[in-house]
Amino acid sequence: MKVSQRLISTGIMFLLLAVLLGTTLLAGQKIEAALVSENGQLSCSKAQFDDYIKIMLLTGEMTLSQQPDSGTLAQQQKMIDAFAALSLPKDKTVVAAGHTESGKVYTTTCEIEKCTMYEMAQPQQACLKEHWNDCPYIAIQFKEKNYCFLAPAGQ
Repeated sequence: MKVSQRLISTGIMFLLLAVLLGTTLLAGQKIEAALVSENGQLSCSKAQFDDYIKIMLLTGEMTLSQQPDSGTLAQQQKMIDAFAALSLPKDKTVVAAGHTESGKVYTTTCEIEKCTMYEMAQPQQACLKEHWNDCPYIAIQFKEKNYCFLAPAGQ
């Protein structure tokens, strides 16, 4: 009888230790929220933004950073879905900003592959003229690839 109590106590201790270890490992990992356009053409992730950083000097005279937390995940989803649904010219560089609350997207198609500072500022300026605030840059299309500037809300 004593052996089985000792065995049960040891088993409980190992189980508690495993739960504690698992909880510690999970707490140390930052879970990334998924923010991918409905059609899968635009993904907002740190890895994707890191890809943009490698080519950002080629895209325009003004570099764009990952935007601070803008709106809710649902509002961000609405903006990237609206961007992904646009019929953009495949061979042009296109810069986009959006209004967080309405989900409206503003774009500029650059005259040459590398956008001027004026062209890059146009979509955000158009949004701000209409709404006065909450107009983050959403994405850029460069060489037929889309790069997202939104950090998923809640991160």
